[in-house]
Amino acid sequence: MSAEIRICPACATPATSPDAAWCEACGADFAGEHDPVEGPPCVECGADHSEISDDGWCGQCGRKQPAPRDHMTDADGPVAGATDRGKRHHQNEDAFAIGRVGQVLVGVVCDGVSSTDDPQDASLAAAEAARDVLVAAAAEEPGDWDAVLVTAIAAAQSAAAAVPEVVGGQGAASTTIVAAVVVPMDDNVRTHVAWLGDSRAYWLTEDEVSQLTTDDSWAAMQVHDGNMSADEAKLDPRAHSITKWLGADSMDTTPSLAATTHEHGGRLLVCSDGLWNYAASAADMQERIAERDDPDPLALAEALVSFANESGGQDNISVVIAIPEAST
Repeated sequence: MSAEIRICPACATPATSPDAAWCEACGADFAGEHDPVEGPPCVECGADHSEISDDGWCGQCGRKQPAPRDHMTDADGPVAGATDRGKRHHQNEDAFAIGRVGQVLVGVVCDGVSSTDDPQDASLAAAEAARDVLVAAAAEEPGDWDAVLVTAIAAAQSAAAAVPEVVGGQGAASTTIVAAVVVPMDDNVRTHVAWLGDSRAYWLTEDEVSQLTTDDSWAAMQVHDGNMSADEAKLDPRAHSITKWLGADSMDTTPSLAATTHEHGGRLLVCSDGLWNYAASAADMQERIAERDDPDPLALAEALVSFANESGGQDNISVVIAIPEAST
């Protein structure tokens, strides 16, 4: 029988364990005394909360109860994101973070590496650390976004590397990252992107989808070196092995950088491979977006998450959409 749990004093979300020190949903500190309250019943069979184990399993029907990070969304006007556990993984190891300063929009997506210990902690820490650097810089109107992005990735690396190592575990917590800034100008829009790993950024227009990033993966390396065609490489079991990542055991944390100029009227998509696995080419992504297009960034992000789940949901899914407004 489980112990009584606390409710977050800030957002009223149930704690994930009776001894939780902070809220996983909003980050509020649980310091101080709060009256314990009864938790919710099983989402599957309705069994009393006392039948739910501390790690979230129903003793009556065996259903795993939803965790706060199983599905999360956030929106700030023209920039929004959604992340979902998908249908196959036992937890969501993805994370995203968004920000807005005036008309400058920030989006970060991180995909925790499942073969390492506590990847969910590395992804969340890295995403928020990078976002915080980019938002702070946007307030100062920097002239060199590449330098800012390098600093943001360094902060993300420090945050990921600080996740405590599990003695005798699988390996240091690790994560991919893609961090993007959208800066509207008078005559155009500039996107600035930095990444390590195989999470991606795209620029979307009514007629075209352009991939702004190049995967740091075994498959991409084989294609680049001329050893395989893209179709051959993606069928290899090693295809999704990443060659760069963030974490205490990373051998190279130097990010790739891309700055691109676009006409007004487009949108930025930042996502984990939980989405693009089901639309690997730019043409495939264009088709999927056309089927689910929505002028609201959160609605479009949620629609793309739904598409990935409908297609199998084999992985965690994270999507950020940023729709820049014309500079005034």
